[in-house]
Amino acid sequence: MKFTKTYSSALLLALLILLMGSCRKNQSSGWNTQLLVPIVTTSLSLQNLVTDSTMKMNRDSSLTLSYSSTLYQFNLADQIVQIPDTAIGQKFNVDSLSLPNLHLDFTESLGQIAGQLGSFGQLILTQQGQPSQTPTIALPNVFSYGFDASILFDSAQLVGGEAQVTAVNGLPVAIAAGTSCIVRDSITGNILQDTTFPAIPAHDSIYIVVPLRPNRISSHLLFTVGHLVIDSSGNNTVIIDTNNAITLHVFVDKLHVSEAWAKFPAQNVIDQTGDVTFDMGARKFSYIDARSGFLHIKISNSVPQPLYLQYTLIGAYNKLGQPLNEFTNVGAADSLGHPATIDTMLDITGYSINLTGQHGSNFNTYTQRVVCRLNYTGETQHITVQDSLNVKYELINIKPNYVKGYMGKDTVTNVDSAAFNFLNVFKSGSIDLASVNMNFSVVNAIGVDGQIKINNLVARSSNNGSKTLTSSLLGQPLYVRRATDFPLTPAVSNFSLNNSNSNIKDLLGILPNQLQYNISVQTNVHGNTNQYRDFAYLQSGLSVNLNAEIPLSLIANGLVLKDTIGFNLANTQTNVNGISDGILNIIAENKYPIQGVLSMIIYDANWNALDTLALNKVVAAGNLDANCRVDQPTQSVLQEYVDNNRVNKLKQGAWAVVTSDFSTVNNTPGCNGQHLKIYSNYSIGITLSAKFNYKVSTKL
Repeated sequence: MKFTKTYSSALLLALLILLMGSCRKNQSSGWNTQLLVPIVTTSLSLQNLVTDSTMKMNRDSSLTLSYSSTLYQFNLADQIVQIPDTAIGQKFNVDSLSLPNLHLDFTESLGQIAGQLGSFGQLILTQQGQPSQTPTIALPNVFSYGFDASILFDSAQLVGGEAQVTAVNGLPVAIAAGTSCIVRDSITGNILQDTTFPAIPAHDSIYIVVPLRPNRISSHLLFTVGHLVIDSSGNNTVIIDTNNAITLHVFVDKLHVSEAWAKFPAQNVIDQTGDVTFDMGARKFSYIDARSGFLHIKISNSVPQPLYLQYTLIGAYNKLGQPLNEFTNVGAADSLGHPATIDTMLDITGYSINLTGQHGSNFNTYTQRVVCRLNYTGETQHITVQDSLNVKYELINIKPNYVKGYMGKDTVTNVDSAAFNFLNVFKSGSIDLASVNMNFSVVNAIGVDGQIKINNLVARSSNNGSKTLTSSLLGQPLYVRRATDFPLTPAVSNFSLNNSNSNIKDLLGILPNQLQYNISVQTNVHGNTNQYRDFAYLQSGLSVNLNAEIPLSLIANGLVLKDTIGFNLANTQTNVNGISDGILNIIAENKYPIQGVLSMIIYDANWNALDTLALNKVVAAGNLDANCRVDQPTQSVLQEYVDNNRVNKLKQGAWAVVTSDFSTVNNTPGCNGQHLKIYSNYSIGITLSAKFNYKVSTKL
């Protein structure tokens, strides 16, 4: 009965609890439990941390770190070819001033001649149409003709000219030699031309050119023909025809004057070609292809008549083969003698310019042609050869795409520094390398040979101070070959630094992040040995490059690797609000043959530090086999207790920065003190997990 009573009491208590629970709905309850939660996994290896260099795997799977960067650049446009601005002013006087040509025709018939012979002349007239034997007839003055040229000019100072005369004998008998022709100014009486004709056969003609004498002339000219002797017919009879005539066709040409009041015909009053040489010192260019530049032309015209100017830079052509011409209308000087001016700018971008002058034997020499044309206006103007056109032109801001010739001798020394990020995978510490192969690669894209001197090279480390390069190459002239053309092919010269000729291994051992250098470059050391065949393009230059290969066989001392990984407790698919505290486990599997000292800091999304989960925790080195190589990683478990306060901070985490400080330890006989190779499968794997205390909530 006692047993029954006890059982009934227990059952009653259970029912009471259930009843009480059913009467208090929505009241929560909970209990604590433990959860094992993986948080993050990462792996630190040289291969995935190297950014500014290249990791190469050798045949035995060991690694070699390769690097290439430009230490120094010798730029053509800034340091070799600088075309100076060239300003040339030149006064062009009116050197060819011409008057209009004159066309004159004079005819004297046999009937008109007979009218001057009195009774004998009447006899000739009565024999019109009859055959007759004619005697010799001598006439002292045959005819004079006045010519009014005022429609063309008023007066002029004649410098020279010529009269082209065609004399036609229409008579049936010859005209004897000695007929005179005189041209004079009818106002001043000055004789401009005085000549005699040779004999003219019957029904024939002659042509002579008579130069005109320099003199001042007016517009009224007088032409006189005299001393005409008509030969007899002898025993022959001729038909008398009084319409037969002697005719003169006169063409007055090439009337050059030094001044005139005239209605000047259209003509070139200036036509000059000349060379202009600019000073380039020892440099002698034969050709330039302009990337940019301008021809600035200023013109002042004192001629009292508009001019049409053509300026040509001879031997200059654009990409379409068109010459460089500038055509400009220039106004006339005013009535007070004030010159007309013009100012224009001509873009010569893309033009190729010959710089050998008119005869092809000069250097740095432009050839220009200036032509000024006087257009016909129909107005009388007073122009003299003292009137002039002042032309000033400037070649400015000429930048070359290409030059050819002799570049001269230059020595350029540059003292500067350059970032050196070769070993920036290691954040600090130092390294003892087994060997280093580095070379200075000089790439010369200029058609000039020369030499380079590395006067000084200092490596600087933010953590380990500085070290100066010592090498047999320092201070020695190193020959640099010239590039070749068509197509442009740079010449490459290599100069090696290694363990045997330098301290380059020690230099890199301080993990430098900057190189300070003093480099000298000399061009055309022996002068113009290439006989004006030097060349350079705009992109031409000389660069000094550093190329290095480091087999990763090393002894490490405080060598730091660092990596950043994502950190977010929400990614564990656990309700992080229920976490109270727990143990964080950092499991490191190290296959490097070097011991690590590990630290891990958690940051929020704004990179504010929240907590340090590990600080200077030792990660054991991988165990070396008889070949001083690690086959299996060594595992180290690092534990960190986090209370509720630290858990709340970790809930805000976004990033984890993992840092490992590596140093070589001597714990394997036969490998101690050796440089240990780093193989491609070496890494340090890190797993972060937690054994959290977690409060589970429920509702009763």
